[in-house]
Amino acid sequence: MIRLKSFVMFVLVWSILVYVSAAQDSSSDSGAAPPDVAPASYKAYIVQSGDSLSSIAEASDTSVAELRQLNGLEERESITAGQMLLLPSATMSYVDVYEVQPGDTLYRISKQFNTMVGIIQGLNDIGDTHIEPGQLLMVPSADEANLLVHVVTADDSLYSVSRRFATSIETLISLNGLSSDRDLEVGQVLLAPRIDEDIYEVYVVEPGDSLYNIARRYHTTVAQLRSLNGVGGGRDLTVGRSIIVPKVDETIFETIVVETGDSLYSLSRRYDVSVSVLRAINRLADTRRLKVGEVILAPTLEDAALGIHVIRPGESLTKLAEGYGTSIEFLQALNGIANPSLIQLDDTILVPLPIAAPVRPDFYFGIQVFTDAENISAITEQVSDLGVDWVKIDVSWAALEPEPGTYDYRDLDAMVAALELIDVKIMLNLFDAPDWSRGTYTEKLNSAMREYDGPPENLADFASFVANLATRYAGLVDAYEIWKSPNLLKFWTVPVYHREPELTDDGDYGIPDEIRLGAQYYLPLLKVAYDTIKAHDADALVISAGLGLVGFSDGYNAVDTGAFLQGMLAEGAAASSDAIGLIFSASAVPPTLECCDKPPGVDSHYESFLQNFNEVLAYYSEVLRETDHSAVPIFVTQVGWGTHEGNNIAVPSSGYEWLKYTSEDEQALYVSQAFNLAQKLENVSAMVLYNLNGCAAGDDEACFFSLIDAAGEQRPVYDSFRDVPKSRSA
Repeated sequence: MIRLKSFVMFVLVWSILVYVSAAQDSSSDSGAAPPDVAPASYKAYIVQSGDSLSSIAEASDTSVAELRQLNGLEERESITAGQMLLLPSATMSYVDVYEVQPGDTLYRISKQFNTMVGIIQGLNDIGDTHIEPGQLLMVPSADEANLLVHVVTADDSLYSVSRRFATSIETLISLNGLSSDRDLEVGQVLLAPRIDEDIYEVYVVEPGDSLYNIARRYHTTVAQLRSLNGVGGGRDLTVGRSIIVPKVDETIFETIVVETGDSLYSLSRRYDVSVSVLRAINRLADTRRLKVGEVILAPTLEDAALGIHVIRPGESLTKLAEGYGTSIEFLQALNGIANPSLIQLDDTILVPLPIAAPVRPDFYFGIQVFTDAENISAITEQVSDLGVDWVKIDVSWAALEPEPGTYDYRDLDAMVAALELIDVKIMLNLFDAPDWSRGTYTEKLNSAMREYDGPPENLADFASFVANLATRYAGLVDAYEIWKSPNLLKFWTVPVYHREPELTDDGDYGIPDEIRLGAQYYLPLLKVAYDTIKAHDADALVISAGLGLVGFSDGYNAVDTGAFLQGMLAEGAAASSDAIGLIFSASAVPPTLECCDKPPGVDSHYESFLQNFNEVLAYYSEVLRETDHSAVPIFVTQVGWGTHEGNNIAVPSSGYEWLKYTSEDEQALYVSQAFNLAQKLENVSAMVLYNLNGCAAGDDEACFFSLIDAAGEQRPVYDSFRDVPKSRSA
């Protein structure tokens, strides 16, 4: 049933009324029998030039005979442009058409349709109660509660009645079939719309009222009140006028009478809510003092906290509801939003934030940092502030051992020593073999591929490097992740030639015939690392490489994530690692969404389950279970959502469009949600956020994820991640 707040239907009601009256007169004059219609829903239609009864019948999914009968048209009577016809409507209207039966009275009909005699008189513009069998009457539909009846008094005018019922003069004219210059008569019956009392209530303007103080009292905005009531300026807000206001939802808010000694701060502590949220709920200025006896609102939600969201370009209530895991209706009730289309850029609205799940004692939080010897003090201070258990550092073998047997540990030593002092666990991610360890094939690679981080040609060289590293940091470094995304060409360039490669005309080598890309090539590297580390530091954990999330295999550029994971386990990865690594950081899909509907504001990179955080976690768990490795934990060594907003050192390039879909506020929300989700899975032992200082490190891609932006400022995600309850602070 369409509610009366959809005022467009009022015009149809009057159109039907006028036309039925005309049809009755026409029937009476011509002697035609009145149309035999049962109570139903109808709509009015103005005949257009070129219309015929057959074309209208076809468009209305009815028949010519039914149209003639419904409108009292003779068999050969034609229609003309501008004529009004009554058409069957699949959509419920406010009124039904009823044919008076022998013995009927207005009182009996009013009881039959659960209405009042005055409403039937008003709908049909009849002043007395006399009716005839066969007469057509407009009667309220089953949703009769949408209409109110008003008997005109000597002091009434269309303007005063419209103010009393919080409607417009135009609505009263349309609903009652009045002309704009018609004077009302004492005793005349008028119909007025009834508001949806579940959502709105009527407020009568009192002396001293303004739109601002009324908006504050009803937890809405001046713009919303103007839109809801058609109020243009202050002169429209006359004393005694009735206006529609959003009803304050008592399941969300409770009223507080300010007492002596109360302040925003003391009330925020009492109701466990931030001062900024209290200020937003009550539309208070920053410097405003509370007055004794003043009534303000406080939230009463038990299953969610409240946060503040600033509207960004392109955002709508639909998108915000999706992102915050709630409904449009709840956001409207939370913010007193009568008209959802009225939210504007930079508006501040309240949003529900999930209350963090109880901290799992054996779930650990981490942050990835980039080595920066000049800013170690600031890094360790920020790491301490974030309250994490783990710090992950990328370690380029090529940088540590630029020549065989020649090591440069200066920067890494400084980072490890500083992190040890603040009592966090350290994970080193080993990757990027030096050119000297893969010289026999590096020299014959296409120059565009020489920058890729491939493995060594001889695993003995890697074993020697790992032994040196593990010996140096035994008891200091707690875990080693072995390589980066070995299922991607970018990190695993091992060419295969069917014949000796030759230089091309431009002095470069062509593309190799094949690339040795696959789990069977990675596992020997993992096993060598595991055996070597355990021999020199038995307590250190060895974690298999997190895999790039791709859904295809071409044997050259990439191997499908699932295929590579299953291949790793089949090759013995569980026996050569203490945990299976997982990475997730190439998505704009909120972590709480299921696969694979299009999220609001996300135009690509949502079509695969690999873009859904919870789906990827579930998939890894399923593969481990199906391969009888359920006891092997998952260690999420990289997770994050990048954003193009704020200060970055680059703009998203082709293929990275997904970085444009996530705002800084969404980045903060998604990180919080992801850590809450991950620790609910018993087989996920830890998760590392990517990253703290990628902008300062000069890494274009990492900067989009960095908690500290290129201007050295903390992004909203910094506070969000810091405030997530963690095992160290539990």
